[in-house]
Amino acid sequence: MRLSVGLSKPSQFGGSTGLILGVALGLLMFCAVADPAEARSQFLENLGKSAERRYENRWTLADYFETQRKTRLQDMWLAGHTNEEDWIELMIGGRYANVPTRIDNADVSPIRKHTQAEAAAYATLVGLEGRYIDLEGEGFQTWGLFAFRPIGDSLQNSQITLFYGLRKEEDRTEVWRTQMAGARLQIYLNRAFGIEGQSFVYLPENSNLQARMEGQLSEGGAFIDFLALRVFGTWAREVRRRTPTGGVTSERTREAVFAGIKLFI
Repeated sequence: MRLSVGLSKPSQFGGSTGLILGVALGLLMFCAVADPAEARSQFLENLGKSAERRYENRWTLADYFETQRKTRLQDMWLAGHTNEEDWIELMIGGRYANVPTRIDNADVSPIRKHTQAEAAAYATLVGLEGRYIDLEGEGFQTWGLFAFRPIGDSLQNSQITLFYGLRKEEDRTEVWRTQMAGARLQIYLNRAFGIEGQSFVYLPENSNLQARMEGQLSEGGAFIDFLALRVFGTWAREVRRRTPTGGVTSERTREAVFAGIKLFI
């Protein structure tokens, strides 16, 4: 009796274990067969994301050379547009010419003397410029400009400068205040000799007599630097259009060659 009881217990235990293993294996097979398409899709998606991350983080020799090129360009720009020794610049100057006036292509007498005084102050890439123009009996003009110099590290160097500011013209009984914008290009052909051109646009505004006025100024010339002193000649052409209320537009043109000097400090 005792022997038969002792042998029956292992037999019962082995049957229970086999039942549990069978149920587990059945569940695994059910899960595997339940949605094989979804499982493959998830696997491929994870595989693609992993490959994309490796692609984005991949270091290549081409990337290295491109980084070095961009770094050199940035260093060249900074080196070419900053001057640690002369980071503050000042300029004063003047010019003179006998200027004829034409209105609607008809000459207007007399030819008048135009005397101009100008000044500038720069701190590295930005600065302020101003100009006063005496029109000998016809009135005067004043300019006040903010300047940004993206290319060039000095007033006495090749440069591109952008301007925006205010302009006032007082012509006998009429006063015209307007905004203006422009640009200057200066190129040295050798260490002492260079050429310069600049252009300005006078934005449309009404005068105190309610006349609509607008215009532009173009200048171009050459210069020679004697250390801090510059001697220059400049051709200038200014066109101003005036339209009175309910009237006909008239065009005034002034064109002349100016001679002048500038001193850089």
